[in-house]
Amino acid sequence: MAHLRQALEARETELVGQAEQTAQQKLKTLATQRGGFELQLGQLRSCQDFVEESQRTCSQEEILRMKSPLVKQVNDLTGSFRPETLALAGQADMVFAHNLPELVKTCQQFGKVYCGQVCPEKCRASGEGIKVATRGQKVAVSVEALDKEGEAYLQPVDSLRCELVASDGNNRVRGTVKRRNQNIYDISYRPLVTGENQLHILIEEHPMLKSPFTVTVLPNFTAPTNIIGDLNAPYGIAVREGGEVVVAELSNHRISIISGNGEKKSFGTLGSGPGQFNSPEGIAIDSKGYILVADYGNHRIQQFSSTGKHLRTVGTQGSGPLQFQSPVSITVHPHTGKVYVAERDNHRIQVLNSDLTYSSSFGRKGSNNGEFNWPYDVATDRDGNVYVADSHNHRIQVLTVDGVYLRQFGKQGEEEGELNIPVSIAIDSCNVVYVGEYGNDRISIFSTDGEFIKSFGRKGKGPAEFDRPSGLAVDKKGTLYVSDYGNHRIQIFT
Repeated sequence: MAHLRQALEARETELVGQAEQTAQQKLKTLATQRGGFELQLGQLRSCQDFVEESQRTCSQEEILRMKSPLVKQVNDLTGSFRPETLALAGQADMVFAHNLPELVKTCQQFGKVYCGQVCPEKCRASGEGIKVATRGQKVAVSVEALDKEGEAYLQPVDSLRCELVASDGNNRVRGTVKRRNQNIYDISYRPLVTGENQLHILIEEHPMLKSPFTVTVLPNFTAPTNIIGDLNAPYGIAVREGGEVVVAELSNHRISIISGNGEKKSFGTLGSGPGQFNSPEGIAIDSKGYILVADYGNHRIQQFSSTGKHLRTVGTQGSGPLQFQSPVSITVHPHTGKVYVAERDNHRIQVLNSDLTYSSSFGRKGSNNGEFNWPYDVATDRDGNVYVADSHNHRIQVLTVDGVYLRQFGKQGEEEGELNIPVSIAIDSCNVVYVGEYGNDRISIFSTDGEFIKSFGRKGKGPAEFDRPSGLAVDKKGTLYVSDYGNHRIQIFT
């Protein structure tokens, strides 16, 4: 504690010194300004005294002779005076910037006194369960009990307990604890709510090192909670408030809106007129609730009301601004409102303003950083970075909002963390990245840093099996929606 007190006293001396130095500088500036005021005042008083003395001692003829130079002198003095010069030079006050509430909170929580040999802040936890878990499935954590010297504590710990707390603070799950051997304890728990949860591990009623742990709870992927059928080659997918699904039916050349109770409404027919489609693939919902469609075969973008009324058509076939070559997906950036269109055959991402006017584009054909080979989908993380499913380079590229390359992950293959024709990507509020692999018939899951988490699915027609998964969406609750293209259905995982 002594060294902390010394640090605070040193900081006090430093801050007082800064305040005194600032005060001296301000006083010096004010003194200079005051000298200027006094000089101007002396000149005005001298002029006033001269006029009064002339009135008292001079004749009218003499005063008239002196009128011109006298008036000139008065005008020069009054003309040189500006009222704004009376304002203080700079601010006279000083502000002490601080965050006392946070400092007080830190001080209140600083340090602990333990009565016992086991030291909670030396103990260590490991295992998948301190980072990620699956809703409804048991997950394990291993705790190593250590004493204050960091050595194994071989006696039984009097109290070791854990609790998983959901983000709403209401849902709480108690874990079970078993002693495996002399200083190793196994904890298991079964999470119930998807999203970010806090895992609290207490030893002798004190938080252990790094507790609470932030645990991302994923949906249960062993079986879908719902399947939406009666679709024809569903591709791009978006989810509205209340669980309403908007999906592009590629082979039916239409957009379908499916309510939470399964009611389905569709709009669009095959054609090139307003409101018609030729193999629509991409779907997005903008901040006004408008439906944006990447009309793949017509090489254009169409905008519709929330009920499907045609509002606007943008684009023609080509490679220039506001021209498209096989647009396959469309995404609205949540921070800027700008619209990102992945153009498969132009090997680029074209960026439109929220009113669908041209903004910029980035990318070209290739395999170097920032180049693409059939980019198929775009998503954004909660920091605003842009992720591109670079399908035939078998990777995910991460770029800034302006398209500047940051990093990438994935390579061609079938092993964990490898990708085979990734054509869809979605990122949830916990920054979990879901990638739909057209070639591997599965969904792979990564962190935003590209760390592989897990994958699920295989080729087939059963639950949690896929035939070329081609569209992904995640709602605010963390529910995952998968367009199972070849099986003509949407599988929903919660």
